[in-house]
Amino acid sequence: MKLTKWIVTGLLMSSLCLSTTLVSNAETNNSIHNESIYDLYVDRYFNKIGTNDYDVNPKDPNAFAGGDFLGVMEKMTHISDMGFTTISIGPVFATESYDGKRILDFDELERHFGTTEEFNELLDKSHEKDLKIMVEFPLNNYSENHIWAKNNEKSDWILSKENGQLHLDLTNPDVQQALIDTIVKFAETYKIDGVKLSELEGAPTPFINELIEAVKEVRNPMYVIALEESEADFDLDYSEQLMLDFRDTFKNTDLPSESISSANENNLLMVDHLLTERITYHSALENMFPPTRIKMAIGTLLTLPGVPYMTYGTEIAMNGQNAKDSHQIMNFRVDEELIEYLKDMASIRTKSETMRTGKMELLENKDGYAVYKRYSDEETFIVVINNTSETKRIDISSEEIGEDKELRGLFESDTVRASDDGSYRLVLDREIVEVYQVKEDNGLNSAYIAAMAIAYLLFMLFLIIVWKKGKQRRLDEEKKVKK
Repeated sequence: MKLTKWIVTGLLMSSLCLSTTLVSNAETNNSIHNESIYDLYVDRYFNKIGTNDYDVNPKDPNAFAGGDFLGVMEKMTHISDMGFTTISIGPVFATESYDGKRILDFDELERHFGTTEEFNELLDKSHEKDLKIMVEFPLNNYSENHIWAKNNEKSDWILSKENGQLHLDLTNPDVQQALIDTIVKFAETYKIDGVKLSELEGAPTPFINELIEAVKEVRNPMYVIALEESEADFDLDYSEQLMLDFRDTFKNTDLPSESISSANENNLLMVDHLLTERITYHSALENMFPPTRIKMAIGTLLTLPGVPYMTYGTEIAMNGQNAKDSHQIMNFRVDEELIEYLKDMASIRTKSETMRTGKMELLENKDGYAVYKRYSDEETFIVVINNTSETKRIDISSEEIGEDKELRGLFESDTVRASDDGSYRLVLDREIVEVYQVKEDNGLNSAYIAAMAIAYLLFMLFLIIVWKKGKQRRLDEEKKVKK
């Protein structure tokens, strides 16, 4: 019976998705609102070749582990299959640390990660797959051995050297111009698609805006974001409080869910990032099953206005309270259930422009149970988030849905039609995200009937084959006995 359910669900998803506004990544407008971002560190992702493994020690959480550009390229399909369109790969410059932050020289790529040719190969391959590559540029706190620290003419650039870090004076016009020139030069040299700025503390907003404007002149699109709160003109807004609110909404059931109401189209949507505790850590503290918590969280973020941003390893419920634990080497030999869920959920967002950039109307939101409408002139979806500990029901009036409509559940394979009073009753089990597509009520669901018929025939064929093989085996055994 499980085989039959899989067949039916697969066929229904295929038929329903065909009726959405299909837009491939290559055809989308050059807007960051069409993107979804997967964040990783090159060193912690995948070690493709050993020729660049200099003093690598995967068992030491503070050492280089061996991940490289070609490793990211090797696992690119894993990322795109989950529906992500942009890969943020951290800093890539010559560095003393695996995370790329203790930069030594902006003019050299980190040799542990690979060569110039291999980095260009990563960029070319990503573009062939309609994926964008974003590189992180810290504006400060480099290695005390940075090349700028060795130049006596730049002594007035430096505020201090503490704990092995070089702290620059970001109010110094010469420092500002050097950083602008450095980032623009890199963007001109390599066909990157975006920049993630970090270490913004002490950087005046006019300087950041000048930098953003300069790098955007290199090519279009060129996205610029930061995971730090700022008044600068970044393409998206980062809110520490919104991230914490999302995390606290989904670490358990029946919790306040105002975070869902707070999201807007200009937000970066996330439950953690590389410098925070993992959502897995917080759900484990609540004695909850982390994969289910991740399904609820990421499933919701993929249906909200804004741009989803997911940390590598979330798809395998990677745990961690600090960098030592949360920057683990990515393990690709894991159970596929959570990954398959993310693929299915992301496919709706990928194929529907409405789900990415359409309007949102909140119908209900209280303690983990939220219902909202995502709509445009072309199509309408009803999203139901039941992040509670019990089955929930809502009756939606025809004023919200329309006359002579039906709601087709894309995951639970449920079709809902108007009751006698004209309302649409949606019932959803606990800890489930469901997306209903609003369609014209054409009576019998021909797609569902066809799917059921095909599933039934396949199931019967399976039984016949098993029966015939069993019969043949018995005949063969009888022949052996007679001999």
